[in-house]
Amino acid sequence: MRAGLGVTPGRHGYEGYGPHLELEADVCVVGAGAGGASLACAVAEAGHSVVVVEEGRHWKPSDFKPAAPWAFQHLYHGRGTRAARGNAIIPIPGGRGVGGSTLINSAICFRTPDPVLADWRSRGLRNLEPEWMAATFDRIWRTIGVTVNPPEVQRNNNHLMKAGAEALGLKGAWLARSAPGCTGCGTCQQGCPTGGKLSVDRTFLAEAVGTGRVGVYADCRAEAVETEGGRVVALTGYTQEPKGYTDAGTWRVRAKHFVLAAGAIQTPRFLLRNGLGAGPVGEHLHIHPTSGVLARFRDEVLPWHGVTQGYYVDCWERGFLLQTFCAPPDQYYVSLPLPGDEALAIMADLRYYASGGVVVHDEDSTGRVGASSLGYWLGDGDRRVLMDGLRTMARLYFAAGATEIIAGAHGVGVVRDPADIDRLLTDSIPAHDLGLYAAHPMGTCRMGGSPEDAVVDPDGRVWGMDNLWISDASVFPTSLGVNPQVTIMALGLTTGRQLAAAV
Repeated sequence: MRAGLGVTPGRHGYEGYGPHLELEADVCVVGAGAGGASLACAVAEAGHSVVVVEEGRHWKPSDFKPAAPWAFQHLYHGRGTRAARGNAIIPIPGGRGVGGSTLINSAICFRTPDPVLADWRSRGLRNLEPEWMAATFDRIWRTIGVTVNPPEVQRNNNHLMKAGAEALGLKGAWLARSAPGCTGCGTCQQGCPTGGKLSVDRTFLAEAVGTGRVGVYADCRAEAVETEGGRVVALTGYTQEPKGYTDAGTWRVRAKHFVLAAGAIQTPRFLLRNGLGAGPVGEHLHIHPTSGVLARFRDEVLPWHGVTQGYYVDCWERGFLLQTFCAPPDQYYVSLPLPGDEALAIMADLRYYASGGVVVHDEDSTGRVGASSLGYWLGDGDRRVLMDGLRTMARLYFAAGATEIIAGAHGVGVVRDPADIDRLLTDSIPAHDLGLYAAHPMGTCRMGGSPEDAVVDPDGRVWGMDNLWISDASVFPTSLGVNPQVTIMALGLTTGRQLAAAV
């Protein structure tokens, strides 16, 4: 079927644009990550034309390079330097490109926990009925190829966490991932070079394009809106030259409905810059505060071999999860809380170290996104939960046979005896002495039943705007507590259903 006026179905980039690009569709979506791709698919399947604009590039698996500097330049917002400032400085990465953060995540898949869904329904999110959500999760599982990778692909870093968890009787399991073809090359955060990970550009967005009603326009930075009364009538911005990422031309999209799907940091910033939205725009930033542990073993681990994050320990009732991770060597080095000579010695023997992290729910921390600011203050309760997680991780690794551990806390040094864990990793360590990292920003345009305390209504429409919607993690009413990509897709499909009925 032919797309609507002004939409050329398929994938488009800077090389095919002139000095000005003029487009028209039933729906315009800003952002081609998990939320934008799933919503675009739902709307297109309902018979409507869609223009998706994305600041970053189209990428093929063969384009990716296993080098952090290359990835930061091309695949990360702010070239990997985005960070929140508060009682600590916390890096908060985010993806940039067609596929969004699914290009650089570890493909971990959790269905939204039942207690979270029940809480959200109690807050007025009436569309999240159990039957609909169960069917939606099943559809997501099929579309993005969720599976558990076989043990031989997991390799030592993941097997050691499994051994430690079993020795302590902790509740652990292999992680379900949207990477059915994973070969264990360990470079998820730089883009999957084998195509084994199914990011949304290769799943939901591909299905959307396959309807013949969707055009995906990369290298298009959104800048401003044109409004009439309570409606958006057009969206404008700049095309970007993909080598230097400089503005090179202009574009404009007219549509019946517009969707912001730029993520929990970029979406509220766009609203604030354009004076849009009611209620707490940019407030209630949630993240999953994280810190890590390195553990030395007598035999080689080679942590960069195998699934980047393949095993986890469920300590939900204590407020955290434990998950394996691996990172490029330069990222290990800058995160080590040790003097230079000691850190270099660790790096020389990095092949003997396993690594894992603590993912905290975020219960009493506070955060805010401004038009040009990003703040987050780790709450005392969350800090104590994080310390509980670090102590648990240390015990797990010693139980697996580690000879020493290095936790993400300055001033602690190397722990060589399990008897020293409680003495050294105490609840008194302040936030600014913790080696913190955060993924999964959420909640800055939260969904709810009232414009006084929410930015979007239960259908996903911005309060006070007839035809402006949001589909990304910014609409989460609370912290999620688990990796969010599946929940983002589920809400994208749900909001897409409501939007399609309104076109």
